[in-house]
Amino acid sequence: MSARWRYILGEALVGLRRNLLMTFAVILSVTVSLTLLGASLLLSEQVNLATDDWIDKVEVSIFLCNERSCGVDITPDQQEQLLSELESQPIVEQVFFESQQAAYARFQEMFKDDPDVAGVVEPDSLPASFRVKLVDPNDFDVIAQQFEAYPGVEEVVDQQELLNDLLRFIEVVRRAALIVAAIQLVAAGVLIANTIRVAAFARREQTSIMKLVGASNWYVRLPFLFEGMFAGALGALLAWGLLMASVPRVAENLRDQIQLVPFIGTEEVLAVGPLMLGAGVGIAAVASLIALRRFLDV
Repeated sequence: MSARWRYILGEALVGLRRNLLMTFAVILSVTVSLTLLGASLLLSEQVNLATDDWIDKVEVSIFLCNERSCGVDITPDQQEQLLSELESQPIVEQVFFESQQAAYARFQEMFKDDPDVAGVVEPDSLPASFRVKLVDPNDFDVIAQQFEAYPGVEEVVDQQELLNDLLRFIEVVRRAALIVAAIQLVAAGVLIANTIRVAAFARREQTSIMKLVGASNWYVRLPFLFEGMFAGALGALLAWGLLMASVPRVAENLRDQIQLVPFIGTEEVLAVGPLMLGAGVGIAAVASLIALRRFLDV
């Protein structure tokens, strides 16, 4: 490394030590904002991963009439005819039949840890149904229009509608996290700019002498610029470390409890790291340049 770059990097490190309290505040602010940013990006990745898996499993439920729900049971002929017509549809991939007994057993299994809920439902409370898997889940309307008024059919339900409600809620949460992260990043940028302005003002005599002996503007600015970038990089690395220490562990715990949903892991946290580092260094560099150009003639 040349003497010039040793001087620039050395001055940047000296500046960080001189303004230790403000440097700590900058690193903490960047850490908080980038942790929120990284968390929102990982939440988006989790939603995409789960959505792809859920959409692949989305089914249309055609609930069949029974004496309790419609006052009359669907006849065997009606049930056989309905199955035949469903299987003849080109948009239908597979058709599964679930009897009342199977529906009740599945319900009891789902709520086996909540006996109060499981005890409310009686064996004949849940109707038999055809579970229809479509080639394209968006073709629900075709099935609904054709079979809603079919003899022996109580109701046609699209699971994708329930999924969309959940995804809309998650999207609101993700956007809120992004907005908060953006506000925090702006606040971190302002703090970085103020820190660099104070550091440059404290060394104004040194920079004036350097200008007098012919140092270029960029040679004078670079130590201050690197000072801000170091603080931004440290904040980004701390935020990355926090996510690495927490997200895979939380995801593993959730994976043990909820086995039907795929969860992100270490690989996704590693992938988001460079984005966080780039954001931290970038916001610090921009804030430092603005501070130097606006407040000092260097």
